[in-house]
Amino acid sequence: MKSSKIVGILLPLCWIAFEMQGNTVPASLPDAEARLNNLFSAISPEKSDSEKLQLTNIILCTLDSILQLPGSFDYPFDQLKTLGKVTSSNRKIRIFTWNLPLKDGTNKYFGFVLHKTDNGKAINIYRLTDRSATLDDPAMTSLTPDNWYGCLIYAIVETKVSVDTYYTLLGYDPENLFITRKLVDMLWLNDKNEPVFGKALFHYNKRMHCRILFEYAAKVQMSLKWNDKLNMIVFDHLSPIKPSYTGNYQYYGPDFSYDGLKFEKGVWECIEDIDVRNSKE
Repeated sequence: MKSSKIVGILLPLCWIAFEMQGNTVPASLPDAEARLNNLFSAISPEKSDSEKLQLTNIILCTLDSILQLPGSFDYPFDQLKTLGKVTSSNRKIRIFTWNLPLKDGTNKYFGFVLHKTDNGKAINIYRLTDRSATLDDPAMTSLTPDNWYGCLIYAIVETKVSVDTYYTLLGYDPENLFITRKLVDMLWLNDKNEPVFGKALFHYNKRMHCRILFEYAAKVQMSLKWNDKLNMIVFDHLSPIKPSYTGNYQYYGPDFSYDGLKFEKGVWECIEDIDVRNSKE
């Protein structure tokens, strides 16, 4: 379970702050992008956590309304450098995520999922609420947008089984000053066409997981990305710097070997010790 984090100001209160500042939602996407850019820029490290959370709630309200504007699904939002933006290859899913660094070195995550319906004429918008601090066994739990394992989502790998489409997500979570996480999650649509995070389709460490979490020392880097040449998700194998540190993940890091996840027969199978020579991207 992740360490305890500050709970944000209740979202209904953000509308109060929004109105107190005399703000209205801009009518055009370029104007909206400029407004959001100013709000993100106002979140400086010098501000208190409560001030940063209040600004973040205004950003949430503003972005929620902006995403209702025609064309928002395809608008690039390139000015917003701190806002992560990824789109599935079939152009039906778009995900926005960002983090809020707090004074204690932890992070709180925010985001939206946009789902373009089959006819392409309607966009369903779901706000993501980070509940990772309260999850007892996130690797084994399917979650909803209201109960999300917060992270920065930076890639989507699209796969299909029969008529079902699965969106495998690669995410990054700088948890605190000592531990960083990367994760492989899955987004899929239930029979009500609503998004669900996590599904027991990851065969890893001899168990089926809803998602895979990698934990390692915050001072090192781990590679986790899709490799076109190998047709799999390739990642650094993590090991403790000494056997006595086994299970103490602030002392884990890459050991110069690589593992992979390959989608076979509807399941992501872990393949250990793969050869990545001449296949790095």
